[in-house]
Amino acid sequence: MENEFQRLHHHEVVSVNSETLESFEVATTFKVIQLLQAIKELVGLESPESSLFDAGIDCEVLRFRANSWRKGKVRLTLEFCPDKDESPLEDFNEGNN
Repeated sequence: MENEFQRLHHHEVVSVNSETLESFEVATTFKVIQLLQAIKELVGLESPESSLFDAGIDCEVLRFRANSWRKGKVRLTLEFCPDKDESPLEDFNEGNN
């Protein structure tokens, strides 16, 4: 399966099963930024480590097939991979049968 994950922006909304995130203090429907904040609090990150969730922190990365280390920044994000495509008409048709 191809990597179909897409980065979610901080103000997009996610809804999860209530048992999925029992350790976090977030509702079952939340903005991405709220989940990232809950993760920060859970692991006790304080500045400058909290930059991992927004501006990023300085680092060096050695990527596959690269000849050398590359300086830059790294940050944590939330990504979404949709289930296989379903036609919106499928739900409509099932309701009419």
